[in-house]
Amino acid sequence: MTASLAHQFDRAAAHYNEAAEPQRLVIDRLVQLLEEHLSKTERHFAHAFEMGAGSGLLTERIDQLVEVDHWTLADLSPALLAQVPRLRDPHPELCVGDAFELSLEGLGIDLFVSSSAMQWLTDPCAYLQRTVRELAAQATVAVSTFGPDNLLELRQLTRQGLHYPSLATWHNTLQELGYPYEIHAERLVIPFADPLAVLQHLRHTGTAQLPNAPQQIHTSRQLKDFTKKYITNFADETGRVTLTFHPVYIIINKHPII
Repeated sequence: MTASLAHQFDRAAAHYNEAAEPQRLVIDRLVQLLEEHLSKTERHFAHAFEMGAGSGLLTERIDQLVEVDHWTLADLSPALLAQVPRLRDPHPELCVGDAFELSLEGLGIDLFVSSSAMQWLTDPCAYLQRTVRELAAQATVAVSTFGPDNLLELRQLTRQGLHYPSLATWHNTLQELGYPYEIHAERLVIPFADPLAVLQHLRHTGTAQLPNAPQQIHTSRQLKDFTKKYITNFADETGRVTLTFHPVYIIINKHPII
């Protein structure tokens, strides 16, 4: 799946920033939560790592919020990483490949961030547990992923979808780590002009590869059937339709609980 995902995001690179409005809303909230969490003395980090950095939408916001000496940015898509804006670190390290395969042990990473990326992993809970243990002492973690109601409309139409851990599962995962944490969730119901606009959003953000994305639309009849079902179930009186996002935000302080 990793190779197909990389191809999907490479294809979406030209349109990603323009189409990623829901992802920007998630980033806005994640940055807000991190800013509220940090004290005025916790605004400097020696080494920050971002998993699934994409085109740098989150990277740029974090770089404006705190001082980072060195960035390491990992993503499957070289085309997206090529769009990362200029950072205060003149020589950020760009890693193309599967972040799950990267060990962060001994790298002195004291800030780990990620937005709208961990859901692609087979076991995001295990990944986050392992990652936190590999970070430097006193490290800060700020990540967003998605909950079970993500892309609810597509799940109901296709009866398929990614497995998203529940909030209870995330609480158990974080409690096992033994560090102070915060977890928040919300539902963003995003309006689209019509079902075709939903399909275009999925393609332009690289998420058309999702198991519950309507990938079997090859004929005009299939497209007509999909459009009819979507409008019947999820349109308002004006014909506009919705797509629901269920972001989950996690902040961790790698400080032992006393």
